[in-house]
Amino acid sequence: MAQTNLRRWLQLWQQLGQQILSDKAVRLTFVAGLLLYAVLYPLPYLNQVAVSQSVVLVDLDNSGASRQLIRAVQASPGLTISGQLASEAEALTAVHQGQAAGLVLIPQGFGKQLRLGTQATVAVAADAHYFLAYGVIAESVIKASQVLSGEVRLARQLMVGQAVASGGVRLNAAPSSNLKMGYLDYMLPGLFVLILHQLLLLCGGLTTVRLLQIDGLWLHTGSGQLWSVLAAIALPPFVLAGVWYLGPLLLHYDVALLGTWLNLMGLMIPFWLATFSLSIVLGCVFQRRDSLAQLILFSAMPLLFSAGYVWPTSNLAWPWLTLWGLIPSQPMMQGMILLNQLGAPAQALQWHHLTLWGQAVGWSLLAMQLLRKRRLSRAAVLAAV
Repeated sequence: MAQTNLRRWLQLWQQLGQQILSDKAVRLTFVAGLLLYAVLYPLPYLNQVAVSQSVVLVDLDNSGASRQLIRAVQASPGLTISGQLASEAEALTAVHQGQAAGLVLIPQGFGKQLRLGTQATVAVAADAHYFLAYGVIAESVIKASQVLSGEVRLARQLMVGQAVASGGVRLNAAPSSNLKMGYLDYMLPGLFVLILHQLLLLCGGLTTVRLLQIDGLWLHTGSGQLWSVLAAIALPPFVLAGVWYLGPLLLHYDVALLGTWLNLMGLMIPFWLATFSLSIVLGCVFQRRDSLAQLILFSAMPLLFSAGYVWPTSNLAWPWLTLWGLIPSQPMMQGMILLNQLGAPAQALQWHHLTLWGQAVGWSLLAMQLLRKRRLSRAAVLAAV
């Protein structure tokens, strides 16, 4: 009996394997998707830290203090002064026309206010649509102003004969993750998880839709056995792709990997099982491949923004949070960031493990039930003919 079941399993594996290998849509989706996303997406962000932002300067004061501030701004690694203009209107025009990323305006009376000991104002304007560039410009001008403020305080103390205080508070601000403060280190690990998730959903769903439309040995196979055959065919190439994406490829882009492979595999195993089973469910629900492909394509952005690292989950509406418990990519993206970018121990990932294993069991049982229903329905149609 066992030998008969094994022989039938191997025959079904061979038949379905040949069908999948001959499916151009699945082959193209897997190979082209993996290669194109691995190269094309990170390419524009290789210079991931926003530095040397071009700004135009307007000095309406033309005093020693304003020139001192300009020298401090020029010394900042985040800014490059591309030109000095005569008025605010000219500077705004240069920013609006894309000739500069921002402007720095030193108002008239700047030096006088500093000499009187009153608060002096420096105006900074930049396009906030590019928040990284905007942040670099604002931070660079603030640091330059702080340097000038310290020099003014020191000069005033010496002028009136006060003792120069040597104490004070020194701020040492360090990020807990994304130590380079770059785009790739922040986005790429979670995004690679989402790419793998969507590709498996698409390949597994397309395969299931086609399988259920043709006759074959699957009509005489139990749903559990059919699920295992499909898993044995689909999962190995995606496991290898995941090892490549979340290991050597991230290292190639110089992304920090603080977790161990053992802990990563502890997340990847239930993630692959849950995602594969979800792809079978989608393949059983949809009758047309193009409709399935459109759903997976349009779901990518909502999944990305509801994962909790592009936008905090505390600021999301509760319907979006339900995706966290239903879609495998959500806890996997969070787990990937905690493990590899924050170096979290395995104990901190318990909830992620439980969620992924719960999804794996739930989607697997539903997939087997739907496969059984579709098999009985197809057999009834053939019997009627």
